[in-house]
Amino acid sequence: MRSMIIRRSHLYISKTCWYALICGLFMTGCAGSRHTTSAYGAGWPAVHADSRNSDYSPVRGAKKLAFAWQRKFEGTINLGPTTGPDGKVYLTTSADGCHLYALNSETGQTVWCSDEVNKFAVASSALLDREGHIYLADDEAMHAFDRSGKLLWETPITGFPLSAQFTQTGRLIFITHIGLIYVLDKATGNPVMETVNLAPEHSLNKTFDPRACMRGTADCPCANTLAFDQQNGRFYFTYWKPGTAQAGLRAMQYTETNGPAVTLLWENLALPGGSASSPDISADGSRIYVNDNAGGLHAIDAVTGKNIWQFEIGYETGGSQSTSPEGLIMPAGGNGAALMCIRDEGDSARLLWRREDMHNRGVATQAAGGLSYVTVAAAAGKLNNDLAVVDVRTGKELDRKHLPGTTIFTVGTTIGPEGNVYVPTFNGLLFAYRPA
Repeated sequence: MRSMIIRRSHLYISKTCWYALICGLFMTGCAGSRHTTSAYGAGWPAVHADSRNSDYSPVRGAKKLAFAWQRKFEGTINLGPTTGPDGKVYLTTSADGCHLYALNSETGQTVWCSDEVNKFAVASSALLDREGHIYLADDEAMHAFDRSGKLLWETPITGFPLSAQFTQTGRLIFITHIGLIYVLDKATGNPVMETVNLAPEHSLNKTFDPRACMRGTADCPCANTLAFDQQNGRFYFTYWKPGTAQAGLRAMQYTETNGPAVTLLWENLALPGGSASSPDISADGSRIYVNDNAGGLHAIDAVTGKNIWQFEIGYETGGSQSTSPEGLIMPAGGNGAALMCIRDEGDSARLLWRREDMHNRGVATQAAGGLSYVTVAAAAGKLNNDLAVVDVRTGKELDRKHLPGTTIFTVGTTIGPEGNVYVPTFNGLLFAYRPA
């Protein structure tokens, strides 16, 4: 059965929303100074903006926004869209028929859509390279498309990844939810090395538990997107090794010196309750940020794997944090979450500000110019939300736009190369705002 996975690296869903989630499964059919473009296209080419998973855009954000357009898709949306330099917005959904859409950024109209991928494609955002090619997996294969939507190749896989990345050498790298690491030639789809099984002593179970993958627990061992350091070939991912007490963060090295290979560098079992976010790499590459399911935000040394600091944010986050090159961190929303900003001060973290009057219901994406675009509750106890523009350094609200309809929560705000802001909701709505 082609069921749809709901990815844990985005917003917390209340118990009530979980009923809607399960129904939805079967309803319808600058990045920092160290970052290099490598194989990545311009714009917002990866699920969390870049290979570091920063959820930060080098585009100078607009303080005031104007409504541009909105779309309603019959299925669910699980992740923010990605954008290409050619003016297209790429979105995955669970709706019957097409599961990958290319949209016109100015109008929201469909340029093309593809049914070559199944519903499991909604667990990933499309990855874009410099040539405008698109890479997206479901639970059967990794697929590559050209910019017109033509299928270029497909390579069978076991399990499904939670979005892919590029290596420093331009290979396609991803890890499926059961812990299989694949490295493919992005031009042909051919494997460049043998698949790595992280737990060969355990039988492979392709089935999934939506709640386990939502929360990164033992029944979905690898439930997030890896972060890849383009400078040195190290990559980091959350992993709950079968048979262990809790989830952890792993570091591995990818090299092609003596033929393509990956080696384990270290493991840190510091994530009680599971992994609440994808890891992201600091702009200088020295540390990794990641959330657990017990309300903790961790900074871990990228070289040694040792804990640097832990900050209690007071709730279980429902997604990945946004991190600026200056070390300003905005956690994702959650149940009863106040909007906040945390500063990394080296050997400790400090709360910069906290807005108890703004209930965070999304991923607080940051942009150059010290701005953040956040989804907050329109009114207490309601399932309606607003998009707010906030000064990251002070928490001051600069602009606010209402998201029409019942929006419940958002699943990953994206900033386009022209400064457009794209806001998707789990129940199939996509809103676009342009600089006013």
